[in-house]
Amino acid sequence: MLTLDTLGDAAAPSFEQPLEMLQACHDKIRRFCDQLDKLPPYIEEHGVDEAARNAIDSVVRYFDIAGPAHHTDEEEELFPLIEERVPTAASRLEQLTAEHGYLHSCWNAIRDDLMSLRDGRIKQISRNELQEFARQYREHAAAEEAWLFPTAAKALSEQELRAAGTRMAERRHLAD
Repeated sequence: MLTLDTLGDAAAPSFEQPLEMLQACHDKIRRFCDQLDKLPPYIEEHGVDEAARNAIDSVVRYFDIAGPAHHTDEEEELFPLIEERVPTAASRLEQLTAEHGYLHSCWNAIRDDLMSLRDGRIKQISRNELQEFARQYREHAAAEEAWLFPTAAKALSEQELRAAGTRMAERRHLAD
């Protein structure tokens, strides 16, 4: 069965713990990427049934709303402070920002196909295209976990992290 019920396993960290919250977002990203990997074989076997449509809706909602908000959180809250404190970080931060833009472009390329599949305008979707998007997103998340989050934890004070978390929460509240 194609489901996303594992997404609600445990209580997610709050904005009071912004690095942990961003890490939890990466965990969700990986789970949604797993759904993208499972979707083509599921559809080959079952067609575009209610479970497939629900999975597509969940994936689209996540990468349309939460994914861009996650990138904005990193770029507006962490990147400027890290660049200020760690002068050698500028090129790394520039690379991560470019990856955010590239991932967004890749998402736009597959989003329309997913919606067409969901709505019955097409019967199948490129497994390779979905797997490539998922692979790139997983690699990006792993790179951030290996460098960005530890660097932020070392470079930023608890007060700065709390303030960043407050701004992240406010941005989400304003978007509602």
